[in-house]
Amino acid sequence: MKKTGAVIVAAGLSSRMKAFKPSLPFRDSTVANHTISKLKKLNISPITVVVGHKSDELKKSIYYDDIRYVKNEKYTETQMFDSVVLGVNDIVNLCDRILIMPMDLPAILEETLEKVLSVDAELVRTTYKGQPGHPIIVTNEFAKSLSSYSGKNGLRGAMEAYTSPITNVDVDDEAVYFDIDTPEEYTELIEWNYQRGEGYPISPQVEVKLKAREIFFDETAYRLLRNIDSKKSIQQACSSVGISYSKGSKIIKDIEWELGFLVVEKRAGGAGGGGSTLTKEGIRLVENYSKLMDEMNSELDKLYKKYFAMGLRV
Repeated sequence: MKKTGAVIVAAGLSSRMKAFKPSLPFRDSTVANHTISKLKKLNISPITVVVGHKSDELKKSIYYDDIRYVKNEKYTETQMFDSVVLGVNDIVNLCDRILIMPMDLPAILEETLEKVLSVDAELVRTTYKGQPGHPIIVTNEFAKSLSSYSGKNGLRGAMEAYTSPITNVDVDDEAVYFDIDTPEEYTELIEWNYQRGEGYPISPQVEVKLKAREIFFDETAYRLLRNIDSKKSIQQACSSVGISYSKGSKIIKDIEWELGFLVVEKRAGGAGGGGSTLTKEGIRLVENYSKLMDEMNSELDKLYKKYFAMGLRV
């Protein structure tokens, strides 16, 4: 049986996404780990990831220790085809054929990959309703010719100019060209993938509550005091948080009872008008709770990646 390796291109800037695409949540893992996991289940080896932008971050986020990496040092000024050439050159002598695809197509089904891999042809291209997509599978002979190709249209142009014909494999999987270049496309892909029964991304969430004799401070209390600080009004702060004035007043009373000092200072009406402000202690409570949550979430993200980054399916 022919040994199949893979080249996954992840060297782009992700400029339109405004986030690093390989690290985005997808299903029970991340875009990068989910994509690699599917390939490994199909015994594809070796796997080379072509990196560029945020290369160190990407390497740290991939929780497989047998992945090969090639860096496109000129990722800001070259095209995807240049990264493909770097990738295939890295493994062209280590396998019989090479599966090529970008990193930002995480929703491709495993059965789609199996169908495409089952086709024995020199140039294999995945299509959906006749529209070209990924992955593409090529033999070593073709891969070796890529370095000398100087024509137009990158990999597609090289395939069309090659001596052997392209074998199109039509699949019932729109995800073969459903990439994620913008936040809107990412959101659309997540919802679409969920609606077809493929699961929604999971992420950790914790809430820190402060306890004296009783629990007296949580995220609702934090948002209430923060809004009092900005709006100078308990009534407006309660409205912003979405609670009644009586509930907001009780939260403040409980905080002050447990702590033994005031956190909100009320000013009576007059020529300057009434209102409410946080005391110095109240300000410190809000600021310190915010810092605590920021650091907790930072550590939580690290722990989550440690235990969940490779997904739950084996």
